[in-house]
Amino acid sequence: MIVFKLSLKNMTKSIKDFAIYFLTLVLGVAIFYMFNSLDSQQAMLEVSRFY
Repeated sequence: MIVFKLSLKNMTKSIKDFAIYFLTLVLGVAIFYMFNSLDSQQAMLEVSRFY
């Protein structure tokens, strides 16, 4: 129980660091999927051109 309170107190003190890490991680994943989807969108445009 004491360990939980200590870790919760530490987390609330450094919430800004965790938020920056989380937002950077989300942004990196979003950019990754954006570049991957560009390739499949180009393929779909080429397929739709024939029909």
